[in-house]
Amino acid sequence: MATLETQSLMQQALAHHQQGRLPEAAALYQHVLRRTPREPDALHLFGVLMHQGGQHETGRQLVEAALQIDPMRADFLSNLGQILKALGKLEDSETAYRNALSKSPGFVDALANLGALLQERGAVAEAIGFLQQAVRKEPGHANAHMNLGNAFRKDGRVAEAEAAHRQAVSLSPLSEEGHANLATTLMDQDMLEEADCALKRALLLNPILAEAANSFGFLLFNQRHYTQSGTWFGRAILLAPGYAAPETGLAELAYFSGQLEQSLRHSENALRLAPEEPQIHLRHAIRLLAAGHLEEGWQEREWRHKAPDRVRRIGLPPVWQGEPLSGKRLLVCAEEGVGDEILYASILPEVSQQGAELVIECDERLLPVFRRSFPEALVHAYARAGDGFRPVQKYDWLPQDKPVDYAIDAGSLTLYFRRTLSDFEKTRPYLKPDPERVLQVRDMLGKTGDGLKVALAWRSRRSSAFRDVHYTALKEWLPLFALPEAQLFSIQYGENWGTEIETLERETGHAPTVLPDLDLTDNFDDILALVSSVDVLICPSSTLGWIGGALGAETWLFHPQPLFVQYGTESFPGFPSIKSFAKPFEASWEKTVSEITDALSAKAAT
Repeated sequence: MATLETQSLMQQALAHHQQGRLPEAAALYQHVLRRTPREPDALHLFGVLMHQGGQHETGRQLVEAALQIDPMRADFLSNLGQILKALGKLEDSETAYRNALSKSPGFVDALANLGALLQERGAVAEAIGFLQQAVRKEPGHANAHMNLGNAFRKDGRVAEAEAAHRQAVSLSPLSEEGHANLATTLMDQDMLEEADCALKRALLLNPILAEAANSFGFLLFNQRHYTQSGTWFGRAILLAPGYAAPETGLAELAYFSGQLEQSLRHSENALRLAPEEPQIHLRHAIRLLAAGHLEEGWQEREWRHKAPDRVRRIGLPPVWQGEPLSGKRLLVCAEEGVGDEILYASILPEVSQQGAELVIECDERLLPVFRRSFPEALVHAYARAGDGFRPVQKYDWLPQDKPVDYAIDAGSLTLYFRRTLSDFEKTRPYLKPDPERVLQVRDMLGKTGDGLKVALAWRSRRSSAFRDVHYTALKEWLPLFALPEAQLFSIQYGENWGTEIETLERETGHAPTVLPDLDLTDNFDDILALVSSVDVLICPSSTLGWIGGALGAETWLFHPQPLFVQYGTESFPGFPSIKSFAKPFEASWEKTVSEITDALSAKAAT
């Protein structure tokens, strides 16, 4: 066969191939290879076509045959890497990509493919380096931008991930994967309406894209369309039986419906499919703890140290792993949320009883409270840099005159001090309010008249579609305001609560009283003083609940069930002053509010 005729046939085959007419392309590649069996381009492209049709092993053999004829071709090596990845041979795949780059250091496809593989294998920083190099060399390479967005997201850099995914979609508007990845990043930021549009585009372009089906399931879950959500998770599993994410979705659905054992089965399936994924382990930990499996649950929670948004701690002493503490100095590092700091501070008295000299790190707002409550300890505010997705804490402030021997995150103390339910019985009220501020607040309350004094918070500080299922709106508490024997005072914190109170008062004539000159968001002495001064604190599962429990104050905590900090019980182990008012996740808050109203009326009567 003449060379010109071969070139013509190859051009026709490639045109069919690029336009998705795979049978026509295959026929022409085979025709060329019958006449010229050692034609490397035909071997290579026919191998790629077989791989695209799901026949990965045949594709590998064809591309490797092409490389035996022309071993210097970087494009052959890069596509071999793709095929080896599909076969699950990740190390061989990485070798093929690196070999491609050794032949052609600036080959953008190899840079993009290697970056994608590295981020999937956990080498995120190296992946970002290769992918940034790819987009610098070829700014119009949509796949490189998409892979860079995925790497940024895995590294916790969500805003940068969104920008990269938007760039990928603008360069390749017909890429279903591009729209699906953009949607996932938008969901991370609670931008659900825009995520909905992106997912519908992805599914219109490719109705059998498992990743888009799974993301749509999670979107519907966040919008509380639970039945439809389960249908989409099931569809994703049918499309990709080895895909872990929809199993985690079904685990969430089962958990929300109170079917803990079924939830655990689904999350165990997810872990078998993705054993190195921190988020799956962390959600599995919540389910284990909710079912009362304490030791296993605390072990699973240690995966938070591998999460991309974990705190990077620089300059720590060795991690404490249960060694004798008598005469040793132990640094207890702050957890990421102030509520967790207060919750796990319940263990600190028991650590001290083992002879440890404590150095306690905490949120700056907790300094006066912790110094008063743990007077023998050195209490220091953490210095956190970065952002919520990439927090960093440095420890150059640690004392040098008597160095710290060990360090441990506050939440990890549970591994040694909360192995069984009986361990919680050692907990006693452990936070001390400022006595002078308590007197001032009680004086304020005394001037408001007679009646039961009740502090009410109706939500947490942070709001998102996923979190808001745990909280109420202020207007749902109207039956409580109708009780003449109770006075309600706002202990809500965060932002915009003032507007909520003004709106309710304007529309109904009812509203909780706001005490003047109290900072209930950032001044914890004010918060503790108010909780210590009222007859009852009513709040959701939030920082306030642990403050009530830590003070031994009567606290009525409303929440969906299950709630992991109940550890398989109907109470709150370690916090006997907290009373549970639970409801199923899918139920409204109306019955719960009615139960609390009746209980408050009965309490006022006594």
